[in-house]
Amino acid sequence: MVAKIEHKTRTQCPVACALDIIGDHWTLLIVRDMMFFDVHEYKDMLESAEKISSSILSTRLRKLENDDIISAIPHPENGKRKLYYLTERGKGLVRVMIEIARWSDHNLPELIHIPQERRELLDAPLEDVTQIVFDKLEQWEKTYLS
Repeated sequence: MVAKIEHKTRTQCPVACALDIIGDHWTLLIVRDMMFFDVHEYKDMLESAEKISSSILSTRLRKLENDDIISAIPHPENGKRKLYYLTERGKGLVRVMIEIARWSDHNLPELIHIPQERRELLDAPLEDVTQIVFDKLEQWEKTYLS
């Protein structure tokens, strides 16, 4: 197997460097779940509809922590468990994630389903949706990080 060489040591292309961090299927789904579905625990991430394996989930969570996209705190009910949350760097992906969803809605309508309550959000202006997501994340942080 060939070792992975990150783009920052090769081309320094901004797209390529970003893809080193967020360019795999599972990473963006983990970010999606935290950002839009209020999923912050390992066990809940395993229950995602996409059925991520425990080994891949563990690896991706470590990588996301190392890349400062997420962080973790001990769970208040059980210190052996963790609660994961998006860092400022991770929250910076909100507009990207919304635009990916919008791109899929426009280009892949035969493959996707957006529930009505999500449809209204997706159809709202980008800054309105962004503010709603940031407000929700801030509320979670007030509950668990304060």
